[in-house]
Amino acid sequence: MPQPNDLFVERTTDLDIDVAELWTLISTADGWREWLVDDADVDIADDSGGTVVDDQIERVVHIGAITDGHHIDFSWWEVGEPSTTSYVQLEIVELPAGRSRLNITERFPSSSTSAAMSAAVTTTWDVRLISLWLLALPFHVMA
Repeated sequence: MPQPNDLFVERTTDLDIDVAELWTLISTADGWREWLVDDADVDIADDSGGTVVDDQIERVVHIGAITDGHHIDFSWWEVGEPSTTSYVQLEIVELPAGRSRLNITERFPSSSTSAAMSAAVTTTWDVRLISLWLLALPFHVMA
């Protein structure tokens, strides 16, 4: 249950990919590896879970509710540190001309937040969205 002092990180990005492509990126372990985390061993299905590694931190993931093609709720926390639990919602909105929007909300209970953590989490989501945005480019630049 959200509390008045909980930290919320909210991001929205419009992408030049259709809903089906975006759904693949947010609803599969392979998709998560493309933009969300460094490695994922997670079953993204109602009331399932697994583990992910991001920036050398291993996290346990519990998938909550899924609305197919539209919405995923999950919680995650550092292995052995349940006090680091946060709650994430990923929501897709269909836009005209084959485009899509991703709304992201991550909620941290007030008991687990600090100013330094808030800044780090905000930056991490910015980097994740840049990765997602680059995946949605109509071409890939080859070095």
